[in-house]
Amino acid sequence: MALSSVPGQQLLPLQPRQLAGMTNLPGLHEEALAAIRQLREASTALCLYGDTGVGKTHLLLWAAFADGSWAPYVDCRALPGAGDGVLDLCAAPFLCLDNIDAWAGSLAREEELFCLFNYRLDRGLPWLVSCIAPRPRWLLADWESRLTALTSYYLKRPQDQQLDALLLQISTRFGPPFAEPLRRHLLRSETRNLSTLTSLVEAFQAWLWQRQATPSVTQWRIFREQANV
Repeated sequence: MALSSVPGQQLLPLQPRQLAGMTNLPGLHEEALAAIRQLREASTALCLYGDTGVGKTHLLLWAAFADGSWAPYVDCRALPGAGDGVLDLCAAPFLCLDNIDAWAGSLAREEELFCLFNYRLDRGLPWLVSCIAPRPRWLLADWESRLTALTSYYLKRPQDQQLDALLLQISTRFGPPFAEPLRRHLLRSETRNLSTLTSLVEAFQAWLWQRQATPSVTQWRIFREQANV
């Protein structure tokens, strides 16, 4: 199965070959990242959970490409019905399933997750899953018991210091780094949803490039007014 596209999702600056160099984002899911670094060798499973926009999808996509290798990534929200070949991925050396709670309430889908769990556990095949909450009213008690037995990491929304570091790094990807006054303005006036904020920053940088302008609070306000985003 090909890598799923994720509408509206933007990658954080976690590049595939930077597995050992993540300390430049201080405090951003450090415990979860440490566990993900070891996951392929640990022959186990991890569950990331937390509110929408905290960075779960970004971590799964990063993990799928870590160390320059590739692993199947599936956004369960994009596959609402059973029988689409997800079980064909059961023998993948490493597997990332995002938003598994989108399948809660579908007995057929929960049975697929249950089968995936047993197959991979028996063979020592690592995988990484994400959801908003570990117990979103699953129908299949056997699957729920297995999911809740996994090592889980709760991802909190970044604090101002962490988000400021993230904004600085995002801004350097496609243009000059944002100065502190602009970063402070974004922290005060814009969303804390990481994927939405990243999309805004990248759209702003494209807008600046077209006008050969320098990033500033004034330019940001003009951008927001003119671009209607």
